[in-house]
Amino acid sequence: MPSSFMASMAHYLPSLFFINLLFTYINATCPPFDCGNGVTIGYPFWHQNQMFQHCGYPGFNLSCNNKNPTTLYLSNTFYSVQAINYSDHTLTLNYLEVKDTNCPRIPHDVNLSTSSLLNYTLGNTMLRFFYNCTLYPPSHPPITCLDYGAKRSFVFMVGAEPEFDWHAYCESIVTVPVIAKEVDGVLARGLIGQALRDGFKLTWKSDGACESCEASGGFCGVSSGQHQNFSCICNDGQDSIKCLVKGGVMIKFEPNFVAIGAVIFGGLIVAATLFYFINKKKVAVYKPVFDRIPSSGK
Repeated sequence: MPSSFMASMAHYLPSLFFINLLFTYINATCPPFDCGNGVTIGYPFWHQNQMFQHCGYPGFNLSCNNKNPTTLYLSNTFYSVQAINYSDHTLTLNYLEVKDTNCPRIPHDVNLSTSSLLNYTLGNTMLRFFYNCTLYPPSHPPITCLDYGAKRSFVFMVGAEPEFDWHAYCESIVTVPVIAKEVDGVLARGLIGQALRDGFKLTWKSDGACESCEASGGFCGVSSGQHQNFSCICNDGQDSIKCLVKGGVMIKFEPNFVAIGAVIFGGLIVAATLFYFINKKKVAVYKPVFDRIPSSGK
């Protein structure tokens, strides 16, 4: 094997190992977090107690421990996270009020602000509750388990409410989503807890800043510290908007661990071969001293 080739390989070996370390770093940038109960937190969600740089969309921080369910704080209340489907970008949430009762009362609407990156999926049905009404249409059955003296409560699918001045005679009106599974039949049987127990589904999207960051090869993140601001997490550090572009080429590394393994294995073989030839050359050049001592003639 030519010495020039061996010298060239020796020159590139550090680069090969550096690339391997870089891929390992990128993979560790947004590591998944196992919350138990079948829920794994991964990008774009992030665990709010992780000590490293938060990697995920703003407002997508989840909390969990061994005793409590995984929860998301949304519209001023906590919801239990039942499942996250990363392939179709859906998130299934449950009402914590439903956990231990068959006759729950949901205290307020589920509000998704216009700035939220979460939206309802088509699989939801909207329900509207009318609580503690002093006057009501007599032809519609109330939620008997929520009777409060002479006051009655009702629930209808949005769009199917009877015409009545509910706002004038009810203490509160709450609108919430549920996963559509024969909701009308469940409500007709008065099974309010069953109607709410499956929760509801949301889907997520990235905003303009995240789209720009992700298109440049980075991950959307939230900076650590008292003021959690948006940051674009890149392979070579962070940028406030997007990853850097050098020479018109986007800096984006996607780790292929099979290829990385092949590179490492090949690098080790080259290193071993180089070591062998270098030592063989040394043996050939430096002969033992006693081989060059002239014979005494004895």
